[in-house]
Amino acid sequence: MTSASFESEVQALARRIAEGGHLEHAHVYRLSWWTDRTLEWAMRHPPFKAQLFRFVDVFPACRDDEDVLRHLEEYFNGPEQIAVPRALDLGIDVAEHVPFGAHVSASVARRNILRMARQFIAGADPAAALPKLARLWRRGEAATVDLLGEKTVIAAEADRYAERVEELVDALVTGSAAWPERPDLERDPWGPLPRANVSVKPSALSPLFGPLTAADGLAEALARLRPIVTRARDNGATINLDTEHDEDKDLTFELVRALGAEFPDGPQLGCVVQANRRDSYADLRDLVAWSRNALGIPLQVRLVKGAYWDQETVIAGAEGWPSPVFDHKAETDANYERCVRHLVDSAGAVRPAIASHNVRSLAYAIAYAGAQGLEESAIELQLLYGMAEPVHAALTGMGRRVRVYAPVGELVPGMAYLVRRLLENTSNESFVRHRFAEGRDLDELVMPPAVDESTLPEATPEHPPRAPTDPAAPATFVNEPRAELRRPGPQARVRAAVEQVGAELGFSAPVLIEGRAIPTGDELTSVDPGRTDVVVCRSGRAGPVEADRAVEAAQREWPRWRDASWRDRAAVLFRAAALMREQRAELAALEVFEAGKPIPEADADVCEAIDFCEYYGREALRLMSGPEVAQAPGEANSYRYEPRGVGVVISPWNFPLAIPAGMVTAALVTGNAVLLKPAEQTPGVALRLVQILHEAGVPPGVLAFLPGMGEEVGTDLVRHPKVSFIAFTGSKAVGLEILREAAVQREGQRHVKRVVAEMGGKNAVIVDSDADLDVAVPAVIQSAFGYAGQKCSAASRVIALAPVFDEVVDRLAGAAASVPVGHPSELRTTVGPVIDEDAYRRVRKYQDVARNEGKVVLQRNDVPESGWYVGPTVVVAERPDARVATEEVFGPLLTCLCARDFDHGLDLANASEYALTGGLFSRSPARIRKAARDFRAGNLYVNRGITGALVGRQPFGGYGLSGVGSKAGGPEYLLQFVEPRVVTENLLRQGFVPTEEAE
Repeated sequence: MTSASFESEVQALARRIAEGGHLEHAHVYRLSWWTDRTLEWAMRHPPFKAQLFRFVDVFPACRDDEDVLRHLEEYFNGPEQIAVPRALDLGIDVAEHVPFGAHVSASVARRNILRMARQFIAGADPAAALPKLARLWRRGEAATVDLLGEKTVIAAEADRYAERVEELVDALVTGSAAWPERPDLERDPWGPLPRANVSVKPSALSPLFGPLTAADGLAEALARLRPIVTRARDNGATINLDTEHDEDKDLTFELVRALGAEFPDGPQLGCVVQANRRDSYADLRDLVAWSRNALGIPLQVRLVKGAYWDQETVIAGAEGWPSPVFDHKAETDANYERCVRHLVDSAGAVRPAIASHNVRSLAYAIAYAGAQGLEESAIELQLLYGMAEPVHAALTGMGRRVRVYAPVGELVPGMAYLVRRLLENTSNESFVRHRFAEGRDLDELVMPPAVDESTLPEATPEHPPRAPTDPAAPATFVNEPRAELRRPGPQARVRAAVEQVGAELGFSAPVLIEGRAIPTGDELTSVDPGRTDVVVCRSGRAGPVEADRAVEAAQREWPRWRDASWRDRAAVLFRAAALMREQRAELAALEVFEAGKPIPEADADVCEAIDFCEYYGREALRLMSGPEVAQAPGEANSYRYEPRGVGVVISPWNFPLAIPAGMVTAALVTGNAVLLKPAEQTPGVALRLVQILHEAGVPPGVLAFLPGMGEEVGTDLVRHPKVSFIAFTGSKAVGLEILREAAVQREGQRHVKRVVAEMGGKNAVIVDSDADLDVAVPAVIQSAFGYAGQKCSAASRVIALAPVFDEVVDRLAGAAASVPVGHPSELRTTVGPVIDEDAYRRVRKYQDVARNEGKVVLQRNDVPESGWYVGPTVVVAERPDARVATEEVFGPLLTCLCARDFDHGLDLANASEYALTGGLFSRSPARIRKAARDFRAGNLYVNRGITGALVGRQPFGGYGLSGVGSKAGGPEYLLQFVEPRVVTENLLRQGFVPTEEAE
């Protein structure tokens, strides 16, 4: 068959499928009148569509009619005033016209949302679904049943999901036994096909199912799957593993292979390949080859276009990672046809299953299988339950083997599935929308994809390194992408760096003044807090003598740096950023050992240091001309910034590169000299920063390195009369002491010292009664226990509203019980050691306090024996003024408080003397607006974790007793390090004003 005749056959088949269903008078969605009209309106009005699906998403969390009505009002009668057609009768404004209208409108909305859900969900449980599945069977359609449920958060949820899957297998095996024989559905050229067919979500089988905890997640998923697969083998059932989000895809295929190794002769196994992924064709080839060589029963491969396109695109864009999916639908369609050919060519090694509502895609598979001489039963055509009924009718009418993907489950876990289906099938690219809702011309819809398959972009392992910034023409600031540790390549690179750096520990970090190493009588020793017998660095120990010497040297060298151009100083920062990129993996590895930071957090810290260099370099170029001021005839006014002089930077250990980099580079690029006093626990990382800045072009005399104890060298630096400013990040007690000392004018001091101080927090997260707990709980866990809670931004208080309080506490305790604890050099680790013995004793003391002030619902003691490890602790405080609810712990201890209502929750959150970060999980637009106005926090995060602020995106810093100064990584930060000056010149000379023309 020629390519032209083949294409003609494809288009003819596509038309036959599209038109054949009308003989059955089938509905487009199998929907009610209300749902059909609602989706039609949504497709034509994007703002209404967005609000509708957001309401559908939150609806299961509404606890009574009043709650339903409140959300209706907020989504559709809020400030945006979304237009709603009266015919749809969402219940809006009914309360104004009907007695007991609030209850009427809420019940109307409830009834219609439930009606919509029933169109796409076969039943709340297997018993309810079986009659519908039997009707499908008699109509000529088999089914694969998906037990609804998203990614699990705690182990108990994973156990329950596995139990439900096992119950589902039993119910399907038993219930389908009485169905009439359908040879067309029960056999293909390679043998029998079980009637019972179940689709399983691997991410629901373990809360650790992910790329960083792959070994643990795989082991747990296998343990929970083995009894299910054994039962399926013994009773005759198919087990499919769904491929979901990008980060789970590779691990899902690994799970398929692990099951195949244990069960090579059955049961029937299946998995999904998503053709919208750039690596899908390569994955498909690998799966085919594996199935051919490893399995006695061919693997069934369900080829889909793919879900989650928006999510994957947004995540990759936000992170600065290569997109794992194709950018354009035509590319997905072309790749789909390429994958279809490989599936059909490999029939027998695998069992092809073509899943699509696009009639061209279905026709292409049918035509290509025929052209290759395969029997009609060799390929299976799969469709979604409740969608595109004309296509179902046409395919069964043609005698094709059809299987329906039928979700089963309660509304609450099913709502996420429902929203995905609604979004996909009302999207601008949806075939169902184009053909059945909009009546798009069929000739247009059955044309081949306008893409040359040979030009399809392949998966990109990672972005290439950026070229050094050209200071003459700087591009717009873009955050340095964190390592994409969900990929094997970046994982291998950081592991290699950790091994290399681990073999080079024990180096020296001397005091550096004017670039020369200065010997000191004593030294400090930093150790690996996870293995305290390992020395990381031996540093000098500066005291008052070294402090005076460094100040005098800086005073001598500063004028030349001050007089350098802003552009030249910015260029130094850009070169420093380039050097950090070259050494990125090694810098992160050093943080792993010296600061105890887990690998992802260490990598993010290096990225932030690079960001500070790039961002402040650009800010300097913006500030160098000064802001415009008003001019008058006969005079010239200029507004310029000048450096303050010699300053001191006192940095913490918890962000050992990023925070000192931010403070030091901000001071340097504005023309100041800097004396860096690093934390005594992490002098090695700070030394690397100084070395990089010197190599980048900072004059040695302008940047001194003064490791030492705070009380021995820090106090003298703060008090020195020739020091113009102090930039500090650390505890409240030390910060307030610095402010007091800096306020004293000492002999010879001709300036008021400027203090920029960030001093910690007691950060609260409010969980509203309508919050999505599947989002809230993991985000709180990461915010509270990531890096063992050793961040000033960490979540230390959770304030949950009474209706959800018990569930929030239970799930937080369950999730914290699964958080990986271990040495930070292991990729799996979330909770590493606390920094030193003092921190260990302090956190342990607060654990004792917690037992006296409330109910400890979790305290982990399964920690490594060597090192300063403290396991996660979750406590429910009896009183909001408890010490564990008010004092900064700086460790993995999370306090839970119950709020009567939302206003009470805000009051509890705002009761702290700190005001650094805060969080809110809510799906109420009104409450989100209220929190944005009234929540006392310098950085408020809504429906996401409260740590991980990015330079330029979330400028960081608090107020109250959390900070003094402008936000780091923001457009005003450099102003802390300069003195503004105005110069006014009278241009009038004896009645003559010089002009450009005269000149």
